[in-house]
Amino acid sequence: MTLAIDLTGRTILVCGVARGGIGGATCRQLAKAGATIIALDKDEALIAPTVEDVEALGGTIHPMVVDLMDKAACETVIAKVFDRFGTLHGMANVAGGTREGEWMPLDETPTDSFWQTFQLNLGYIFTLCRDAAKTWIAREERGALVNVSSVSSLTSAPWHGPYGAAKSGITALTRTMANEWHEFGIRANSVLPGAVYTERVMTRVASENVVQGSEQNFAMPEELANAIVFLLSDLASGISGQSLTVDRSLSTKFCAGARKSRKQLEAEKQEA
Repeated sequence: MTLAIDLTGRTILVCGVARGGIGGATCRQLAKAGATIIALDKDEALIAPTVEDVEALGGTIHPMVVDLMDKAACETVIAKVFDRFGTLHGMANVAGGTREGEWMPLDETPTDSFWQTFQLNLGYIFTLCRDAAKTWIAREERGALVNVSSVSSLTSAPWHGPYGAAKSGITALTRTMANEWHEFGIRANSVLPGAVYTERVMTRVASENVVQGSEQNFAMPEELANAIVFLLSDLASGISGQSLTVDRSLSTKFCAGARKSRKQLEAEKQEA
């Protein structure tokens, strides 16, 4: 006797599907559960490898190219999904993250950078979840939403304040979604990763440091994907408005950075 997640006959939209990240892993795990996947990302080149992976597993996946930094484009996503596929049962909003060069003190953070971070991590999620819920309510259909937040939302986010604020917004907004839409059979939960062993992280962190700490400190993309797939499934039918941290206990450790001293900055200038 087994207990398995079965998403056969379900159509799931995944936003942010790069092969080496949480989204790519989510698509692969959804395929194993039998779901039909709509894979959304800003570039066909990012989607294609994940499409290959899912098709190799015998799954069904459809690419959808949308730049989620484009607010007007975000407004069209859900309508296009229903027009093209006729249905939608769930959505995983994975796209987001810190951008290169974004780590800095708040007093040095440009205003434009702040708002770009909010659109990338929170703005599009509001738009897509709002439109999906509105459509489900009008059609008297149920649905499940999973939004990826971060452990940076739990306390403070030193040197990446806008990102932490946006991720805190996801957690709060998701709880409000669960509260307002529960009567319509719509569930909403958030998943909070810590450090995740993705291709993008590996390009930003010295390889030897990642490898040394990976067993203890870095979660694997599949571990986040498993949590997302579970929350999209009927096994989580009684779970809504909750925040699930998947970080291999990283958030139980003290984590902070430090501003470079004037002496360090002067030395760097001289070396340059």
